[in-house]
Amino acid sequence: MKNKIYTILFAAVVCFASCNLDKESPDSIPFDKAFSDMGSIEALERGAYSRLRTAYSISSMILPDLQADYVHAISGFSNTYGNVYQWTFSQDDGDIATVWNDLYGGIAFYNFIIEGIDSKLGFEPTASERTALNNIQGRMYLMRALSYSLLAERFCGDYDAATAKNEYSGVPLVTTYDSSKKPARASLYDVYDKILKDIEQAKQLLADQNGSPNSTTLNLDCVLALEARVLLQTDNYPEALKKANDLIGKQTYTLIDSEEELREMWTYDRSPETIFQFYASKTETAYQWGYYFYNEYNNGTDNKQYTMYPDYIPAQGCVDRYDAADWRRTVYFLDCTTDAPVDGRFIVAIIKGQSMFARNLTVISKYPGNPDLRTTSAWNYYNTFKPFRLAEMYLIAAEAAVLSGGDAETPLNELRMHRGLPKLPAVTLADVQEERYREMMMEGTRLTDLKRWGLGMTRGKAQEGEASKTGGNPWSYIDFVTEIGSDISKPKGDYMFVWPIPASEIFANQQLGGQQNPGWVR
Repeated sequence: MKNKIYTILFAAVVCFASCNLDKESPDSIPFDKAFSDMGSIEALERGAYSRLRTAYSISSMILPDLQADYVHAISGFSNTYGNVYQWTFSQDDGDIATVWNDLYGGIAFYNFIIEGIDSKLGFEPTASERTALNNIQGRMYLMRALSYSLLAERFCGDYDAATAKNEYSGVPLVTTYDSSKKPARASLYDVYDKILKDIEQAKQLLADQNGSPNSTTLNLDCVLALEARVLLQTDNYPEALKKANDLIGKQTYTLIDSEEELREMWTYDRSPETIFQFYASKTETAYQWGYYFYNEYNNGTDNKQYTMYPDYIPAQGCVDRYDAADWRRTVYFLDCTTDAPVDGRFIVAIIKGQSMFARNLTVISKYPGNPDLRTTSAWNYYNTFKPFRLAEMYLIAAEAAVLSGGDAETPLNELRMHRGLPKLPAVTLADVQEERYREMMMEGTRLTDLKRWGLGMTRGKAQEGEASKTGGNPWSYIDFVTEIGSDISKPKGDYMFVWPIPASEIFANQQLGGQQNPGWVR
């Protein structure tokens, strides 16, 4: 019976893997051949990457920022992710359950590969094959550590050494491939302890796998980047500073030098700053990260004008936090204005709920879609996600330095200069917080940052301006956003900063009974 379960799960997972090599299709490999040769194991690894990419979904990475203070929903929006945006979600929310299920589905598969390489090999590997197997296993440890770090960020409170060992403060730890095991929640201390142990395993097994910019293969530099992030999350500021500076000091990656290079990073998915990004092609498509912010009514095919059709637009308070000299102001945002054409076309935006054309409205353009991933001239909004970037290492170094009495000016000012901004004479925690807000917009970190800093959340002033039925005279002054959720303000420590354990998971795993996060209905 257990072999039957393994076979079903194996087939379900590896069918996601894309084979751009001349190998047997991975979903055609039966279970008893899973570890019979290197080709089969490599197919499993492709399945693992596919699992990880699924876990880094729009629900997982955009939802926390929609819940926070970056955006307002436009009048008449589609209500996609509306419950989270409005803070009305519950333990029955399907999007949140999807994040949980995708992360644990991936963990099960990484466990399967780790154990298989340890004990199920059907051949005697050569020396070079053993090295390759070590590397694959190292990437599985890294994927598992990444997954547990995301689970801790989404479904647990902020790490506090005084409470981290409290029972049920973490998430269930599943470290073996056994579908019959349904553990209770571990402590948050134990979860992060396991993450750091997996990081150490990955370091050893990937010691010979140095990275390079824009890598689509997990490598040693990714391990170091995750380690710095986790050490910051667990308040180990001296070590977080050291690890971030170690990676910066390798000089494998460099900060961009111009607005054009910044635009290339987010449009064409290539940059000397990118430590790791997911693979994407015209056939192995990425997610449409910008669809709900940068959707164009005609998908870019109207030769006369661009008509933006977003569900969410940046809060005016968000836009105002970017100085005019900041390169991110014109890369992360697009101003819809009838004052001057862009590429020979004027830009307008539709206010869905009022069937009106707005002028002087700003939309988020951080994920405009990579033209190299289009199959026709129409926009398809595909960009690949970048879990590790050099800019984050500078922000980690600056924050850790501020909180440990180190040199925060050097890393923060280095990043600022490479974003078109002047140096600050002195750097405070508030300065780091502002820079992180600007840099990491819509990368899934905002809710975690607010928890770590012990801050509340207030959606700032909304955009408003002129609109007309025709896109021409007469223009009238209107509110661009829906009133629903527009004025939300939450104090620090509000229980909804921590997502609930999905009710479906509690029903399936009776060990979780009575272990729901504080504030949520049990």
